Amino acid sequence: MQTRLSPFVFLFFCFQIGFSQSVPKPASIKKFSQSKTNKEKIHHSFVIAEYYLDNDDIDASQKWLNVTKDHLNPSVTDTTDCFVHSLQSELFYYNGLYQFGKDEARKQIGIAQKIKDSLSVSDGYFFLAINQIELGNYKDAQQSLWSSGKFYPDRKPTKRMRSVIQKEYIYNNLAQAKIKLHQADSAFWYNNKAYGYALRANSRRGIPNVEQTFGEIYLSKNDIDSAAFYFKTSVESALKSNYYDTVLLNYGFLLECYHDNPALCEAYYNKGLDLLEKHIVNASFRKLFFTKALKAFNGRDREKTIAIQHKIISIDAKTQAQGNLYFQNFTNQYIQNEKKLLSLEVLKLKKQKDIVIFQLLVAVLLVVLLALAVMYIRKKNRINSTLLNQKNEISKDLHDDIGSGISSILIHSDLLQKSGQTDERQKLLLNKINLTAQEVSQRINTFIWSLNDENNTLRDFMEYLKMYAENLFEGTPLELEFIEHESSEKRFLIDGKTRKNLFFSIKEIFNNTLKHSKANKITITVAIVERRNLLIQIRDNGVGISGQNYFGNGLKNLQKRVEAMKGNIEIEIDKGVSTKINIPLSE
Repeated sequence: MQTRLSPFVFLFFCFQIGFSQSVPKPASIKKFSQSKTNKEKIHHSFVIAEYYLDNDDIDASQKWLNVTKDHLNPSVTDTTDCFVHSLQSELFYYNGLYQFGKDEARKQIGIAQKIKDSLSVSDGYFFLAINQIELGNYKDAQQSLWSSGKFYPDRKPTKRMRSVIQKEYIYNNLAQAKIKLHQADSAFWYNNKAYGYALRANSRRGIPNVEQTFGEIYLSKNDIDSAAFYFKTSVESALKSNYYDTVLLNYGFLLECYHDNPALCEAYYNKGLDLLEKHIVNASFRKLFFTKALKAFNGRDREKTIAIQHKIISIDAKTQAQGNLYFQNFTNQYIQNEKKLLSLEVLKLKKQKDIVIFQLLVAVLLVVLLALAVMYIRKKNRINSTLLNQKNEISKDLHDDIGSGISSILIHSDLLQKSGQTDERQKLLLNKINLTAQEVSQRINTFIWSLNDENNTLRDFMEYLKMYAENLFEGTPLELEFIEHESSEKRFLIDGKTRKNLFFSIKEIFNNTLKHSKANKITITVAIVERRNLLIQIRDNGVGISGQNYFGNGLKNLQKRVEAMKGNIEIEIDKGVSTKINIPLSE
């Protein structure tokens, strides 16, 4: 492969500011060999790749970047992926694979936007631009550099595994693009802005590169003296920082400036040869230097011209051989990465298959459980329906059979009492029979009422209680007062068990009032409190509780019934007895 040469190529090296490591690389390689985790191996191999790039050993840099890639997890996307694509784009650039360099830069931009890393987005657009310039897409490169400046964060960038561009690099490269577009004045404006950033940051790489660009601007305007001044100034700045690639390129530009001065051409050519003997400079910069030297000596020194041509041919041959090897290595790396991605995809599909099987099993289990639940509910509903029918049937039978029988006993007992044909003893027995029958009849009616699910609202209960109280206290000294608050008119429901417990509790209180209170008035107050609690207060104006037998065992039964309804009972004595029953209701 023949590497394309361009005066712009030097700009890429400005990106390597801060990459040099003070620790010798064998130590870093040792750290890599001692690494126990993938994270450590990724970090150390990447640092080594950066080191070799900074020292112009492109092949070694690519080798260690491949090691980094081998330890990456393709299923994880983070800033490390941005760094890898960034360095790969740079290495493609050095090998003249500018289209590949563009693709890597675009991958970096996509990942950086996904993880919302604006500095990496800016970095990616910078790499895209310099590859576009080498492909002759100067206007596209200009747009990419503007995008790079747009995404560059205002705050100072934090330290990262790979150093990123600075503002002076963006403006310096914009100046280079303007030179290519033959806009010298605009190029001077951008480069002057870059020079200000470079001086403020004391940029060791940026200052000599910007000074070199000033020389190119003046050279494009054929102002040889000004151009030579800046090229020489750039040489001095680059030598201070040991950037020999920039120094060599400046010697090439000075050959171009003094092409009509044989003595100066010979001097700068020899300086370049001397530098190449002492220091490593990448093939692209060497070829660019010899290309400019060929133009300077062409037609004037045939022997030197032939020697320079041989050097260029040798560089091209070596570059082509390295390119072929690089393509082979790159292809192998690509295949290896694809295999890794394929293995991960197969593993992912297997996991998805396991998940689907698990979901199907869960679905089948849920269907079975749902079917069992439906069967249970239906069975329970059938049982409840059967029980309800049985309860209604029992209540009907009690009412129609036993109830009517007791009613017959009461009627005949009453007739015998009124006939006058019985003696006193028989009258007493008949009266006892009559009272007992009335009590049993009332109990059976209450039991029937508790079994029947019809008329199970609070309103129905209040009507039944009021009717019972009126019948009970009729013919007694007690005056009945029944008070219902408006809130009690709501249609709350009372199940049969609660109706029975509540009624017998109230009945116990009524009986004690009749037996012990000596009162002449009883007041029943019904209200809904706390939104859904039923409060029934029964108060008399009697003598209160005068002995232990006011309630007797009935109090314990009363408390048990109220507790069964999840309620509470309060008894107060003040000019009579006040009993409050508070139970929860349902709507």
